[in-house]
Amino acid sequence: MRMVLIDFRHPFFRPMSRRIIVFGVIAAWTVFEFSMGSHAWGIFFAALGAYVGWGFFLSGQPDEPETALKEDDTPSSGDKD
Repeated sequence: MRMVLIDFRHPFFRPMSRRIIVFGVIAAWTVFEFSMGSHAWGIFFAALGAYVGWGFFLSGQPDEPETALKEDDTPSSGDKD
């Protein structure tokens, strides 16, 4: 199993509006942290925003969530010898 920080294929992130809102909140929080003088947190949220922006908009992954079982992986119950 692969460990990921954010599962970009989760069904919650399927609508484009949710992806834009999540990215916008992270970007706004980045600006807030830099404006308050907390540069370490600003850098952290800038990196998180870059990661989320890449995963949501630039990675080229399909928008459909991964299925647990694909059609070819289903066990056949009628073929017994």
